[in-house]
Amino acid sequence: MTEGTSMNTTDDFVTVNRIVFPTEGVAEVSALYVDTGAGDGSQPGADYEINGRRSITVYAHRRISLSTYFNAFPASYWQRWTSVRSVRLVVTLRGQGLLSVYKSSARGRASAVASQQFDDETVAFDLPVLSFVDGGNYWFDIACAQSEATLESAEWQVAAPEAKAPGTVSVGITTYNRPSYCLNQLLTIGADTDIAGVLDTVYVIDQGTDLVEDQPRFREAAEQLGEHLTVLRQANLGGSGGFSRAMLETLTEGRSDYVLLLDDDAISEPEAIMRAVRFADFATVPTIVGGGMLHLDERSVLYTQGEVWDTRKSWMSASGESEYDHDFAEDTLRETPELHRRLAADFNGWWMCLIPTHILRDIGLSLPVFLKFDDIEYSLRAAQSGYPTVCLPGVAVWHMAWHDKDPTRTWEEYFIHRNRVITGLLRSPVPRGGYLPLHSFLGDVKLLFMLQYSTVRLRHQALRDAFAGPEALPGWLATKQGDARRLRADFVDATVVEDFSTLPPVRRSSRVMLGAVRRPTNPVAAVVLALRVAVRQLFIRESEGSHRNPERVIAAPDITWWRFADIDSALVTSPDGVGVAWYQRDRSAMRRFLFDSVRLNMRLARRWARLAEAYGREAPKITSPEQWRSIFAGDVTTTKK
Repeated sequence: MTEGTSMNTTDDFVTVNRIVFPTEGVAEVSALYVDTGAGDGSQPGADYEINGRRSITVYAHRRISLSTYFNAFPASYWQRWTSVRSVRLVVTLRGQGLLSVYKSSARGRASAVASQQFDDETVAFDLPVLSFVDGGNYWFDIACAQSEATLESAEWQVAAPEAKAPGTVSVGITTYNRPSYCLNQLLTIGADTDIAGVLDTVYVIDQGTDLVEDQPRFREAAEQLGEHLTVLRQANLGGSGGFSRAMLETLTEGRSDYVLLLDDDAISEPEAIMRAVRFADFATVPTIVGGGMLHLDERSVLYTQGEVWDTRKSWMSASGESEYDHDFAEDTLRETPELHRRLAADFNGWWMCLIPTHILRDIGLSLPVFLKFDDIEYSLRAAQSGYPTVCLPGVAVWHMAWHDKDPTRTWEEYFIHRNRVITGLLRSPVPRGGYLPLHSFLGDVKLLFMLQYSTVRLRHQALRDAFAGPEALPGWLATKQGDARRLRADFVDATVVEDFSTLPPVRRSSRVMLGAVRRPTNPVAAVVLALRVAVRQLFIRESEGSHRNPERVIAAPDITWWRFADIDSALVTSPDGVGVAWYQRDRSAMRRFLFDSVRLNMRLARRWARLAEAYGREAPKITSPEQWRSIFAGDVTTTKK
């Protein structure tokens, strides 16, 4: 273990990570920034006090660790994806205490590598980035004895490259009738002076009718950003249309090295923008740098730190041994070995994603698919051209969690299913789509068991539209959302009732055909119950009383197919808790949709090779800047299907 030295920094080094602290919502997010080891979410008060974005005071006889999501240095990612082999930690401190530097292994085991007694000074440590191929971080702790001490600032720095200027970024925010959320993004970015040095332009692509420019504090945001802000209005072309506009504007302007895509309803950690840019600066090849997604309603919960794509079924899963929805307030970074491993990623969501303009020029812009899977397809396309995607720890935004959206119960399911199939056609080498047609069929069966006929109708239209070929996609951008809404509007399971008093009371009326129904505890039990449910729904007519009175109330978190096994109707709460939909069994609809599902998914498997060839041939054209210019100019013919 070595000691640090008191020193001043020079221009020969570039700051790539700043130690930061929250100044708003501290109680909700403190576990992401500070670890006290107290098991209470590391709340301030007993051990420390936050003085500002860069400064924290540690009380006498207390110790804090910065082995946290936002303040650990992800050494393994820097070793794997950049040419950096040494990092300098520079810490400015006031008061007396002990600063200890630690490293972790890919197994999450920590060891001390340096320490320094400090007394009103700036100390620095030069640390090797050489033994982190599989995983591991650097971080430091501060311990105080008889008196308190204050961390004034701390930075992780690397040697500046000799022949390359620091990169700059344009930010693209797509918004649709979320003006207050979008405005908060602008205010957050504009208030952070550190970002100004790397920021070229913030493009707000406003596709709605409730405009961000009409918000009371928009003038304040405009004054903060000044000439860096550009607001563009266009028709609602979804996320792919909005983000492609930001990509195209960035390319046309020609100043920026990167474009950073941000969701309008996310809350940014401004330091994450700087980190993404600097990491991309040092990457050995042009690299897509993605940010993690933290839950907006449970702000210490990380949805994912990386996802991989399964080409056999064209679906995603968490990378490596990591899991979805990790709560740092319950299990800190030091207590979670799997998050010390370097996680491979095949793509990153466009809630926050930095893309080099070099990649835009080489492989084009987004697929014109409105929303869903455009981000996945883009990274898979980039990988085929040799450009990796890295989901970098310490880079993240807070975004609305999927469990509060459940898009599979809305018109969005059309785009999820269609674009999943299109992504598979473009990026899966598996013959006949692998398991995708089977997964698609089984997904329909599950939804039919749950009486979600509107969703199945959307999924079938999604397959029919995928069969129409890639040429139709640009013309559908402005129309398919409305088509999907209208397609499901006449189904009772798509109608949400907010006033319970208008609904009849719950009353059981269907005949019991299955005996007691319990949750299947193993695959065999699940198959047996599914067969019994299928027989009941295909051959037993629904009770007349089930259309007069719902038979059960099912909460949104509890919705699953086996809860509908012995009933013909139910009130199901909406994911947002606003109201309920009255699901009603319809034997004729079940038969019709099941037949259609078999036919469509068999057709998908049979025509897979021909469709894949057609999409692959047309993809470079429909993702090109020229195609998108035509779309934005309104020169694309709308195709009706």
